[in-house]
Amino acid sequence: MFKRISEHFLFIASLILLSTVNVSVLLSIFDEWNSDGPYSHGFLGILVVCYVFYLQRKNLTTIALSKQQYGFGLCCLVASLLIALVAQLSSIQQLQQLAFFSSMLSLIFCFYGWSVVKSFFVPLLMLLLILPVWNVLQFPLRELSTQAGQWGPELIGIAVDRDHFRLSTAGGMFDVEPACSGLGFFMVSALLAFCVGYFNKLSIKKTLWFLFICLAIAIIANWLRIIIIIVVGTYTEMNHFIVHDHLTFGWIVFAICLLPLIYIARTYFDDSQKETNQSIANRTNETLDATSSPVNKSNKPQTIATFSILVLFVGASYWIPSRYDENYALTIPNVKNYEMVSSDKSYSPNWKPYSQGATKERFFYYTKDALGFQVYLADYIKQEQASEMIYVENYLFNKQFWDRVEDKKLALLNSQNLQETNFLLLKKSSHRYRMIASWYVINGVLTSDKKIAKLAEVKSALQGQPGATLVAVSLDFDGKDIAAAEMQLSEFVYAYLHPSE
Repeated sequence: MFKRISEHFLFIASLILLSTVNVSVLLSIFDEWNSDGPYSHGFLGILVVCYVFYLQRKNLTTIALSKQQYGFGLCCLVASLLIALVAQLSSIQQLQQLAFFSSMLSLIFCFYGWSVVKSFFVPLLMLLLILPVWNVLQFPLRELSTQAGQWGPELIGIAVDRDHFRLSTAGGMFDVEPACSGLGFFMVSALLAFCVGYFNKLSIKKTLWFLFICLAIAIIANWLRIIIIIVVGTYTEMNHFIVHDHLTFGWIVFAICLLPLIYIARTYFDDSQKETNQSIANRTNETLDATSSPVNKSNKPQTIATFSILVLFVGASYWIPSRYDENYALTIPNVKNYEMVSSDKSYSPNWKPYSQGATKERFFYYTKDALGFQVYLADYIKQEQASEMIYVENYLFNKQFWDRVEDKKLALLNSQNLQETNFLLLKKSSHRYRMIASWYVINGVLTSDKKIAKLAEVKSALQGQPGATLVAVSLDFDGKDIAAAEMQLSEFVYAYLHPSE
């Protein structure tokens, strides 16, 4: 009895330790659940998950694992913890969330074995479904929703013009944003399908069939929402309330579509009153597997080894990011043939980029003949989640004042340090254009590729030199000769990168 209590205690302590080192990850999950986004059902979902875990609590029994089983579980745990560490150092939020789930799953395997993981498969799957890691589904769902928003109104005679994800009718314009993809409906339907499959004791085949029906209804519900909003908005010249509060209207449509789904579940997908011989045989086989599996005298060495590895990871996750140079700042080169007329300014009146979490922001102004170049530096002594150089809320121009004309790579001829930069061409008016070239500097690595920058970020953090800088150069011109302006910008960037030449 003491042995079982001590092993359960070590498992609970491991979960607490894992959660403690992933507090920022848990907070990011809670923020998504607390938003109006596609994961706003998360808090309700976690209550359902906890309830199902509670119903399955009797299956949480400790058994000694064979060396092969424990070795596999330990490899999974180490791999998950390493991925979690890399995701932490590179500040990739969704990878951190997936690594946290994978680490928790590996801990269950190391402490209790495959039979327990299998018996808790449904609540673990439901937990995975409410994690905000499914944004990869937004693009295909958004594309399908946009197509439905185009051909749906055309069926009743409303002409619809499409420009990417913008739909235009005689009554107004409708943007199908990522939030309009219907991902929230999709994930709620998936969670509902597995809940019905669990509580109605459905077979795997029936559960998958019901999942297919749920997902199909979720997609159709979102299509109906978009089509109705476009039709009503067109006929009311965008004055109807559902056009402005389409989020609430969407959930109303989805709730109505759930009614036939509930009927289908109760009528055709309810095996809760049936006790099949197959289910009894499955439970008997699981019992036989548990009793016939190789059992050591004690699995205390395994649990202690698992806990020790977790402690080492926790120590590394705190120690590695703690090493940084608090005085880090990118050295400013002496650019030949260009005169620096303004230096080390913290503000620019005509250029207001934004870099969240930057330790220091600096502006420099260079001239050559009639040309003027601004250089923006955003220094980071270290990077953390939501305070990083590559972050979704950072921007190099204000969308309220500038329109994006072109986004590409700017090649640098004969440059040894950097072959190409990121390039933006912006337009403010018919006579006011701006070009921006930008790149990243991480511990001596210069790159314009975000993936390479993230890898360099991990490497520099492991070396204890995580300082990084975003470098951006802007050139304003009248828009008459874009090719010439692009060449002038390229020449300045080359001179900036090769000050000794």
